[in-house]
Amino acid sequence: MSFLKPWKQITFFVIGLVGLIIIELVAQLLLISIARLAYGNTYLYDNFVDSSLASMILNGSSYLILGIIFIILIKEDDNELFKSFKGWKPYVAAAIGLASIMTFNVIYNLILSSTGAIITDNANETSLNTMVTTFPFTSILIFAFVGPICEELTYRVGLFSFMRRINVYLAYIVTIIVFTLIHFDFTSQTMTNELLNIPFYAFAAITFCFLYERFGFAASVTSHVANNLISVLATILSVFK
Repeated sequence: MSFLKPWKQITFFVIGLVGLIIIELVAQLLLISIARLAYGNTYLYDNFVDSSLASMILNGSSYLILGIIFIILIKEDDNELFKSFKGWKPYVAAAIGLASIMTFNVIYNLILSSTGAIITDNANETSLNTMVTTFPFTSILIFAFVGPICEELTYRVGLFSFMRRINVYLAYIVTIIVFTLIHFDFTSQTMTNELLNIPFYAFAAITFCFLYERFGFAASVTSHVANNLISVLATILSVFK
């Protein structure tokens, strides 16, 4: 799909990647400033800054702001974007893509188990799971819907579509690498675990790119949302075990 002009594809990617970082930094500064005014230099301030509530406010507000920016940017092209949601093929493709991701995850986990490798959620997932269990309903909105939609607009509609103008194989390679790296924590103290988690994100990136290229935005975003929704719901339900 290349209904967007090249400059707009680049804009989507830059805003989705760099823009989100800037939004998060500004939101973090505002949050810290407000907390400092409210609690002063006390243990209450430290507790709040390190709390799940602060993390949810920061992540939630950042993704919502990014989502609003995307809505404004896509307004002129939304008819072309929404055309991909017509018919049944995108949803069947999305379901097959989701099943492929889940199957890969099971097989990869079995391979790791057979080799004796111990893998846990990486730093990104651990932080996310804490927010999900503490704020389940808000997490469904942000992490199962707003987040994946913003990522699809950034990495499929933006980066992949632009790179595909140059070369389709290059588009896959660059998008997969970038999408995987944004979920990688370079400051983690368990780097082996971070590395072992790479295949999960890489395979998901391959799947979403393939769905987008062959069946359009509806297929990739539906599969991405469904994948995240299942993950969020599984984390929420794990609390009741």
